[in-house]
Amino acid sequence: MEFSLDGKTILVTGGSGSIGSALVRGLFDLNPGKIVVFSRDETKQFIMKRRLADDRLETVVGDVRNHRTIEDVLEKYRPVIVYHVAAMKHLTMCESFPLEAVSTNVIGTQNVVNMARRYDVSRLVNISTDKTVYPSTVLGSTKLIGERIVANAGYTSVRFGNVAGSRGSVIPVLTDEMLRHKRLTITDMRVTRFILTIEEAVHMILKATTLAAGGDTFLLRMKAFKLSDLVKVLIEEIGPENGLSRNEINVREIGLLKGEKLHEELATYEELAQSSTLPDMYILTKDQKRDTSEYELSRFNDRSSGQVSYLSIGDLSKLVHSMLHQESF
Repeated sequence: MEFSLDGKTILVTGGSGSIGSALVRGLFDLNPGKIVVFSRDETKQFIMKRRLADDRLETVVGDVRNHRTIEDVLEKYRPVIVYHVAAMKHLTMCESFPLEAVSTNVIGTQNVVNMARRYDVSRLVNISTDKTVYPSTVLGSTKLIGERIVANAGYTSVRFGNVAGSRGSVIPVLTDEMLRHKRLTITDMRVTRFILTIEEAVHMILKATTLAAGGDTFLLRMKAFKLSDLVKVLIEEIGPENGLSRNEINVREIGLLKGEKLHEELATYEELAQSSTLPDMYILTKDQKRDTSEYELSRFNDRSSGQVSYLSIGDLSKLVHSMLHQESF
């Protein structure tokens, strides 16, 4: 990496969660001086410390919604880099508790950014979601405001689709429901979603750290999967491998949830018109200007999960099987 993490102190908010803990493991390979995990989950922090058994790991119990706890950790450790992973991420919970989502995703992000600027953090990378694009839910709206807060402060965001294997994401949720209750509750068989592995997510976060110029947002050019294909893999492969016959599994289609889309989008046309393109990602630059009068926006044929290449049944099967054996904290 051009931007070295060697010997540096790094803070990871939400560092005990699925993506955060995977990021921590990836960061240790880059020889940091110290990694500070900041989260509310003391049990996961305890398990992390025992399993990683690395003297460079520090854990702090705190909440991004409380600016004093953020201030205390920055005052004590003086990190050079902050990865802001802490968030409310579940669509239905954000819809049910919108003020809680605002407190975490908006006010919490502002608290982290304020303290990062006060303590001269050189780089901050915020983890965002494709639900910020033309948002129709509380989750998307609050994460979009979080992106703006980060960009306006001269820091960086990374926008993901569905991270396979992360806690509460669609594949582990459906797998667990099927194996426990012989039931699959889905919204609409026509649904498609962008998807990437946790390893790909970590790689992109680290690449964004290297390339960050400030005020930019990185978008990985991802493949997608069809919900109907996932259901097929679960019923025809995962169920029988775990003692369930296809006839035992009840599939319930309940319709799209409030604000949920059939297909997700990677970016708006307006954003892509002011983007830089790399082989594997787009980079949205906050202040970049471009004459779009002759700009062919139709070439962005990978901006919707309904348009991109889909994972094959075989690749989707491999992904689901790998997640069943995935270790997490």
